[in-house]
Order: sequence, then structure tokens, then C-alpha cells
Amino acid sequence: MSPSVFGDRLKLARKKAGLSLQALSDRLEGGDRVSTQALGKYERGEMMPSSGVLIALSKVLGEPVGYFMSPMGAELLDVDFRKKAATSARNRARVEAAVLDHVERYLTIEKILELESAEWDTPFEPVKLSSVEEGENLADRVRAAWKLGGDPIPDMTELLEEHGVKVFVIELPQDVSGLTCLVGRSGKRASGARGCG
Repeated sequence: MSPSVFGDRLKLARKKAGLSLQALSDRLEGGDRVSTQALGKYERGEMMPSSGVLIALSKVLGEPVGYFMSPMGAELLDVDFRKKAATSARNRARVEAAVLDHVERYLTIEKILELESAEWDTPFEPVKLSSVEEGENLADRVRAAWKLGGDPIPDMTELLEEHGVKVFVIELPQDVSGLTCLVGRSGKRASGARGCG
């Protein structure tokens, strides 16, 4: 197991659990107690835990030991939150970690089932909108580019996934209502992802 792989996984699992380094240290008990400095070194790939500490981290973070040994297969790019008034940095990090975890599991299942993941079918370059009318014009352009016609769309999720957008419904903190991002994978074009709670 590579220290950097373990470090990336530990950081992701900790953020997904919504824990600071101190809070994680506090949850480890007895002989498996680890200082925040040591946890920081684990996350930076500077050292590895003993097998006992690895098992304790696995239990506290609710992830199987094997989770910490597999390299990250994706990263989130251009994350844009649809947020309520004030979203804390901790909640943003927690949501990003949860979405990345869902994306990786989704891609793993596709690989096991030998399914070809659709790539993001961008109909044109991104456009900044400043009015409702511009949004309606953009929707018309997307309909034309994807040959959708003018009828109602019976299943928006299916349509988006056919064009490379993964849609996840996950539990989110109260101050976040959703997010969009691109997913970077080694050797592949970025795919779109959309999460909502």
C-alpha cells in the first residue's frame, strides 16, 4: 500500500465523515489513539499507520480496510454549489467528499459490469447567463443540439445520463441544496456530474 494512496483515502473518508483532524484523533481510543500531527502525516503520505491503527481508523470512519488501499480513480473539477445563504467550508468539503465517493463507486460498478461510461456531450462552450430570457434561449439551443424537439422531456435523469451527466441524490447538509461539477479521470475526458439532496 502506497503512503500517498492511503493518505488521499484517509483525507477523503475524514472529510466525508465531517471530522477535523482533532475530532478524528478524539474518536480513536486506547492504544489506537493517534495525535493530530500523526494523522496529518498520514494524510500527506509521510508515514503509514500500524495495522491496529488502520483497523481503528476503518471502524471510526465506517469504511472497510480495503477502501484505504485502492488509488483514487477520479477527481472533482469546477465544483459549483447551489447553496443557501451561508455554506460553511466544512460542509462544502464534506459534500465534495461524499460526491467523489459516489462517483468512484458508480465508475467501479460500470467497470465491473463492463459498461461504457458515457462522456459529457457538451453541445457548445459554457455561457454566462444574466436573465431568464437568456436561460430560455440556451434551453432552446440545447434542445436543438440534442435533437429533442419541443415536447416535454419524460425522464430528465435518463436524458442527462445518456449525454454523460451522472445524477446522484444524496443526503446533504441543510445549507446545501445541490452542486454540479466535472469529473476528471485518468486517461479520459471529463464527465459532468450533478448532485442534489
